[in-house]
Order: sequence, then C-alpha cells, then structure tokens
Amino acid sequence: ASVVAQAANPLLATWTGPYGGVPPWDQVRASDFEPAFEAAIAARRAEYLAIANSAEPATFDNTIAAMERSGQLLDRVGSMFGVMTSNIGGEVYDALDASISPKQAVADDEITFNPALFARIERVYQNRASLNPEQRRLTELTYESFVRQGARLNPAQKQQLGQINEQLASLFAEFSAKVTADGNRHVLVEREADLAGMPANMIAAFRAAAARRDIAQGFAVDNTRSSVEAVLTSASNRSLRERVWRQFVNRGDGADANDTNEVIRRILELRAARARLLEYPSHAHWRMSNTMARDPQAAMDLMMRVWRPAVARVNEEVADMRALARRDGLAGAFEPWDYLYY
Repeated sequence: ASVVAQAANPLLATWTGPYGGVPPWDQVRASDFEPAFEAAIAARRAEYLAIANSAEPATFDNTIAAMERSGQLLDRVGSMFGVMTSNIGGEVYDALDASISPKQAVADDEITFNPALFARIERVYQNRASLNPEQRRLTELTYESFVRQGARLNPAQKQQLGQINEQLASLFAEFSAKVTADGNRHVLVEREADLAGMPANMIAAFRAAAARRDIAQGFAVDNTRSSVEAVLTSASNRSLRERVWRQFVNRGDGADANDTNEVIRRILELRAARARLLEYPSHAHWRMSNTMARDPQAAMDLMMRVWRPAVARVNEEVADMRALARRDGLAGAFEPWDYLYY
C-alpha cells in the first residue's frame, strides 16, 4: 500500500517537461508533503548508509562524489516545500513546517554524526593532495562542514547538539509562523479618496484583499512588503502611510499571540549553547567560520566603513526631501513614512 501511495504522490514522481523537468505545481496538495518527506528522508538515509558501510577503501568518487549524488529526491521535495511555505503559508503549512522541520533536523544530524561516514570523509581529506583542484576543494568543504556541524564530538556531545538542533528547527518554524500570521493583518481604508496617488492596479488589489476578508465596503492594505512599499511610495495620504508603516515594522512585536520576542530569546540562548559545545566564542564566530571574513570583527569593520558614509549620504538626501515636503506644507519632522514618497 505504501508503494502505491508513493507512486500516486506527485512530489515523489520524476519531473517531466523542459529544462530537465518542471515541478508539478498544479498537482501538489499540502497533504502530499508529510509522506513525501518521510519517503525522501528514507531514500537519502539508504544512500548515505551505503556510502558509510561500503567495504571498499574510501576514495573521492565513492565517498565525496557519491554524497553529492545522494539526497536529490529530498532536495526536490524540500525546495517545493520552501516555495509553498513562503508564498502560500497559512495554518496548514505552518503546522506542516512545525512537524517536518524537527524531523529533518534529526535526519540531517543522523548523517553528520555517523562515525563510519565521517571516517571515510576524513580519509579522503587526508589524501587530498592527490586530487585535482576541484576535487580537493569539494573535499575540504565537505570535511570542514562536517566538523562545523559536530562530527568530531563524542557521543554525549552529539546527543546534546542533536537536541539543540531539533529545538532550533522547531523555534524557526514557530518564528516563521508568527511573522506570517502578523503579515496577514491589514490596514482598512474606508474611502477610495484616501488612496489618492495610488495606481489603479494597486487600488483594485486592495479592494480584492478586502473582499477576501468579507469586507463589503472599503479597501484592505495587506501587511506585506509589496503592498506596504506601494503605499509608502505612492500614497499622498500621510496618515495612511504612517499607519501602514507602523504596522509593518512592528510585525512580531505586538505583545500578543504573534509576538516573537520570547522565541528570539530562546533561539539566541540555544545558538550560544551550540557555539560553546562546538568550542566557538559565540554564534557569530561559528556562523562566519566558513566565510571570507572568517571573524565577526572583520565583518563589523567592513560594515562600519560602508555604514558611516552611507548614513551621511542618506542625511543629504533627506535634507533635499525635507525641502520638497516643506513645499507640500509639512511643518513637523520628516518621518520614516515620508522617505519613499519623496
């Protein structure tokens, strides 16, 4: 029965069409994802176990390259899930994300923490001088990634790190769901005259957004970047721009069911604990260890070299904008909700 169910699941079918195959967007249902992830994780597990338990001496092709060829089904399912959660969202996908993300974190750690697999990676890494430049670079990246993810920890430490990763996956899903829920809020505009300056297509979109919410009269400005920036850029109604701006920038900070402050605090604590376990001074040091900057201070120094002249230039622009606003009769301070408009 499970084989029949998998065969009927469009997420597990071979992609057909041009460009090496097109995702079956028109066939996918939310209910397809949980069984698809289970099947794809099991397929990847089998592929990696075959590599880890091979009786052949470890080589680049039977270890590093074989890992590159593995997990393609899970990559496809995960890519489609990311698009659906980011663009459709809602309670159904939020619940799926909360269920699937921790399971995927556990499955990822199962690979990272496999001592037989890491031993093979390490052997290829130790013999990397015999590889060509591309093979050597990929081997180094693979080895360093496994070390960064805890492959060299002892069993007790791996168990602790696995628990941290699972909790973080759950918290990231919770954070995303709260931000998405806050993004579903809207600013109600009762009169079309209050949308003066807005292009006709956006006014129609706001009317349609109101209709989706069963609002018989008026217009709903969704709390999404595309709607918000359209208002901030075009609406001559300054009080509307302020209402829209304040609601948008306060997503997740409303001291209500969608408030993310406690979730963020717990994420920061767990990230710090993970960094200590992996012997990094901070999460920033761990996060940047495989980047060009390497050290957080180097990144901060670069950012501040850009930041100071950027702020100075923005201040010049704002001075010019303030002069335009004065001509419109703005007597008070020039505010953030005025910036894009002018």
